[in-house]
Amino acid sequence: MAIITLAEYKTLMGISDVDATRDARITALIPQVEQEIVEYCGNQFTVAGVSFTGDFTPTVAVGPVYTLVCTDGGISDVSFATGDTILLNGTVRNDGRFTTTNFSDTVITVSEALVAESEISASVTLVQWPAGLKIYAARMIAYQLAHMGDAGVTSESIKSYSYSRANGGSGDAGYPQEILRGLDRWRKVRIGRGRRIEHYIDKRGSWVAGAE
Repeated sequence: MAIITLAEYKTLMGISDVDATRDARITALIPQVEQEIVEYCGNQFTVAGVSFTGDFTPTVAVGPVYTLVCTDGGISDVSFATGDTILLNGTVRNDGRFTTTNFSDTVITVSEALVAESEISASVTLVQWPAGLKIYAARMIAYQLAHMGDAGVTSESIKSYSYSRANGGSGDAGYPQEILRGLDRWRKVRIGRGRRIEHYIDKRGSWVAGAE
């Protein structure tokens, strides 16, 4: 599933189920905030070893029903389960994260829209969101609901993705630094020339070297 659902957001923020005035906006913000967390953390949150690579045909059937068809099969050999979030890579138009609604040995059915395209070699990998991310996703959604209409940017940093808002919020996409500092525990930074070295920020805020 997504990093947070509408129901989870409303529960965390103490919003009554009968209050549906912002449901459409919250639902639209969920994938945007999810992508911002992935980009800020430099982390796709995939599970090593739970992946399948094959020749897939993204297909749209009447309904609509969105499927990834792999005629050679073998999908059932991987520990996927209905309701999992998967990361699709290698397609022309459909790379991204999807929620699965059904599996067979040759077909993965997803709830999000796909664009039909020809068979192509691609991979699907299991995504698992740490439970602790939900509170930060909820706070980011709440921030956007409150400040999306703010006008006036007072400064920009070297990174093109960072700026400061006139109302005092600052950080990537205008989020307060306290939210970003909370996300730092899941952040990966890649440095080095000619090779990749991953570093992680531990809970104390210290840099910890990872495997190359």
